Amino acid sequence: MLGRLLLALPLLAVGPPVFAQTQLAQQCAAFGEAQYRKLSPSIDRVTALEFPPPALERVEAKAGSQAVSAALTVRGKLTFRNGPPFETHFVCLLDAQRRPLFFYALPALATRGAPTPVTRGGAPAPAPLDIPTLPLGAASAMAEPTRPVLPASTVRLRGLVRDVGGRLQLLPCDGAPLTLEDRTPDQELTRALRELTTGKEGRPMFVEIYGSREVGLGAGIAALELRRASVETAGCRERFDHREWIGTGNDPSWRVEVTARDIVIGLLGSAPTQRVAHGGPQRQDGAIMYQSAEGPEPVVLISEQRCVDSQSGSLFAYSVQIRSEGRTLVGCAAHNPGMPAP
Repeated sequence: MLGRLLLALPLLAVGPPVFAQTQLAQQCAAFGEAQYRKLSPSIDRVTALEFPPPALERVEAKAGSQAVSAALTVRGKLTFRNGPPFETHFVCLLDAQRRPLFFYALPALATRGAPTPVTRGGAPAPAPLDIPTLPLGAASAMAEPTRPVLPASTVRLRGLVRDVGGRLQLLPCDGAPLTLEDRTPDQELTRALRELTTGKEGRPMFVEIYGSREVGLGAGIAALELRRASVETAGCRERFDHREWIGTGNDPSWRVEVTARDIVIGLLGSAPTQRVAHGGPQRQDGAIMYQSAEGPEPVVLISEQRCVDSQSGSLFAYSVQIRSEGRTLVGCAAHNPGMPAP
């Protein structure tokens, strides 16, 4: 769902009665709930909240091949079957008959430091595991200075970026090429492209970004935050299916997958793959923790912290730490782009 280009270009505010907008919000929440349940059985409910009131904007855009005529931004609550709920803003794209087309969660950016801290894939993650668990979605008491909140019209985009004659171009997954303006902090996207394609000029770089639609003739996309960058990946062909997280690391090479129910850990050329059930996501010192339902280990701790793969140089928005069988593995993690933003 979110692998496609989702664009909303506000043109004119729409002003139906608040009651009508509330009804639209409820319809969108029901639609989003059905979509998210297909992705993960761990999701129980998506509920639209009455305050602040939903905001409806008229748009002229396309989501894939479908025409979008309006976008509804609503504060909502996501409830899990086996974990605490969290609140965030959702965007619901509507067709001309005000029927939901796409539904996705906006990231809660107000509590994150700017820019995202950097950690190398081979460096130990700092978060301890002996601090009382906080509800999922709660801000860490040690939160860093906040960055500016992204616009409500911000969308998640995935695709290939390349330098074409000195100008950036984005080829979205399942979309047509668009001009791209780099507005990321310190032009991190441009620097990543230069560093990851050194000696391979013209080679595309796969990215996941938060961006917004530019206004005007021939306008394209403004990249506001870089979430992932790599030239050694399946890119748009990458499949998460029902996996919520995928993490990898080096020395030794390993891989972890987290689904709604299980943790799957594999070491290259070592012991057989380990699969254990977990008790659902928990918030631990600002990180997301998954722990075995049958014992104290294994534990998977995922932090929203810029991570650079120690071999490929790929950039990730999350670092991951695994504690299992007396050893600690540290690497980088990617989140399923079709799932609500953690």
